[in-house]
Amino acid sequence: MRIYELIRLALEIMFTPISVIMLTQVGIWASKRINPYMVWMSSWITLFIALLSFFLVGRFFRQVPLIEKWMAKKWLQKAEQLLDRFGAWAIMLAFFVPGVRHPIHYIAGILKFSLKKYLLANFLASSLYSGGWTFMIYKFNQKVGIKLVLLSLRQHLSIALLLFSILLLSFTFYKVNRKKNKS
Repeated sequence: MRIYELIRLALEIMFTPISVIMLTQVGIWASKRINPYMVWMSSWITLFIALLSFFLVGRFFRQVPLIEKWMAKKWLQKAEQLLDRFGAWAIMLAFFVPGVRHPIHYIAGILKFSLKKYLLANFLASSLYSGGWTFMIYKFNQKVGIKLVLLSLRQHLSIALLLFSILLLSFTFYKVNRKKNKS
């Protein structure tokens, strides 16, 4: 495991869905037969620092006058009520909810959520999240083998892309029809 892999992982966490990144990076490390405890600790620390940076960015932008005007928005007030009501639990549970995972850290920073509570919630949740991914991927690698899957995917890339496209179109069609039926 090289330092540039950890830096790349941290940068990817900021701009890509975390589950995709964890699946990819931990899968690479598993295929290289790196000790799973080392992988877990490395991904845990990297995830913790990356999401802490989201919180700190939110804290910084809280001071920008334009953002302060924007803070009066109704949805941000609802987020503040949610954080007031559930506190650190909201941040911890957000790790396991796609689409909420990234914004909750920015919002916690913008709303000046308690730093101690945030650090504890981020520390525990990033541990569970990275540990869960590490465990699942290493178990998958033991049972099936990641290299076998990657070789099969490479050989049948056109079929995999076709199946992915069909799934994506089906999902889009479902969402559009659902929206039409609600109207």
